[in-house]
Amino acid sequence: MVGLYILHLNNVGRCGHICNTSYAVDSHFRGQHIGEKLVRRSMTTAKKLRFRILQFNAVVKSNHVALTLYPKLVFHQLGTIPTGFLNKKHPDITFMVT
Repeated sequence: MVGLYILHLNNVGRCGHICNTSYAVDSHFRGQHIGEKLVRRSMTTAKKLRFRILQFNAVVKSNHVALTLYPKLVFHQLGTIPTGFLNKKHPDITFMVT
């Protein structure tokens, strides 16, 4: 497997129009725009499933590739959660939405 994404409901009821996604690309295949293709595909899937907002709950703040890509695809950073990621070297996470 080269890469994958998981798309699911982020909440229920009045927040049921918001979905959440996570992505992973095998380190041997990075730099080939596979992550971008996965994000674009998930955006299309979310639209087909009638989600209106796509949310990333936890983008590690040191993931510069993702933090550069996502704004190009109309995602906006909403905030940072200090020490939200249990990793002493890269502890902060950010959350983003379309």
